[in-house]
Amino acid sequence: MKLNRIALAIVLAAPLAVSAQTGLFSVTPLLGYHTPDQGDSGAYVGLAAGLRIVPAVAVEAEYGKASDAKLLNANVLISPASWATSTMSPYVLAGFGQQDFDATVSGVKVESTDTVMNLGGGATYALSDVLSLRGELRAIHNSDQSKTDYLVLTGLQYGFGGKTEEAPVYVAPVEPVNVVPADTDGDGVVDANDRCPNTPAGWEVSVDGCPLDTDRDRVPNSIDECPNTPSGMQVGANGCPLDEDKDGVTDAKDKCPGTAINVIVDDKGCAKTVTKEVKEAIKEQINIVFDSSKSIIKPEFKGEVAKISDLAKANGNAFITIEGHTDASGNPAKNKTLSQERATAVMNMLISDYGIPAARVTAIGFGSSKPVADNTTAEGKAKNRRVIAVLTAEKTSTVTTVMTKPAKAVKGKKAVKKGKKGAAKKKAN
Repeated sequence: MKLNRIALAIVLAAPLAVSAQTGLFSVTPLLGYHTPDQGDSGAYVGLAAGLRIVPAVAVEAEYGKASDAKLLNANVLISPASWATSTMSPYVLAGFGQQDFDATVSGVKVESTDTVMNLGGGATYALSDVLSLRGELRAIHNSDQSKTDYLVLTGLQYGFGGKTEEAPVYVAPVEPVNVVPADTDGDGVVDANDRCPNTPAGWEVSVDGCPLDTDRDRVPNSIDECPNTPSGMQVGANGCPLDEDKDGVTDAKDKCPGTAINVIVDDKGCAKTVTKEVKEAIKEQINIVFDSSKSIIKPEFKGEVAKISDLAKANGNAFITIEGHTDASGNPAKNKTLSQERATAVMNMLISDYGIPAARVTAIGFGSSKPVADNTTAEGKAKNRRVIAVLTAEKTSTVTTVMTKPAKAVKGKKAVKKGKKGAAKKKAN
């Protein structure tokens, strides 16, 4: 779309035509740097003439020249009073205009006259009542060529003409008001005397507006669940003595901190224990390896028999049973006989060589019926050709255990569900 030059001239002249009735004029010489989408970047020189219609809005006509383009623009500058300071006045700018482009691009002469739209922002800095420095950054969109140029400007703005007269502001008469001292937190102590001005609503406070703390544990009375804590005792956020391991004994008295939650403790916070005597049967595995189909005890294994002798002598009233075993090779009946012979050989050595009374010893052969290893390998078979000594005596030992609290019963729907699951599992087995 091409913008008619006569129409643009009329738009630019309209603000100036009403200037005598509407307010302040301005003239601004401009210098800047033009960066086009097409063509060469370079300096920009221009001149703007403006008119402030209302305090926050001004219109401006501008003509300028860059290295490859001439610009004729009409813009609106908006500068609300809320943005301004005593010397600085930021503004936003929007408008439209015409660009005459004349450049050589890639060796080709390019000329065009296009409509452009402006959008930008900047600020003026007052040097005096009539002079201001001006800085601006602007985007120039060429709607005919779908290209966007950028322009950085600075200028010296001169303002002249009559000032806009503001309508008189009606000020209502002020009636005398009884001033009530402020009490922001509503604790009954006015702010001027309140040393704790942000006390939560409903808390008890002293005359200085600070929360009461009768037992001086640094927890205000209003949230202190233990209001009579002894002086110097460590307390938690609720004002009660600390009990980190929750065993019912406060940390100040707890001699065993860190006790597990399910452990029963004494008045010092230490675990209660119970001591019991435990009896267990004495059973000795002896490592006597027999040759296949043999029941002769080799000399190197006599030390194993000596272990049974020492055990028998240490338990004078014990009765000793010697168990003989074989691997699974051969005939089961023969294996049973062989295992009996092996057990008897150990029994006879205990009686003859170590003086164990015959009445205290017996021998039983189990054949291959109680293997302890794989009978398909040579190593496993060797382990199965063994002799075991069992004493009918009990070893008594003392065991001390920590007393614990019983587990809490599951109540309500959880108990019903648990019961159903247990029944289903039992039925499946």
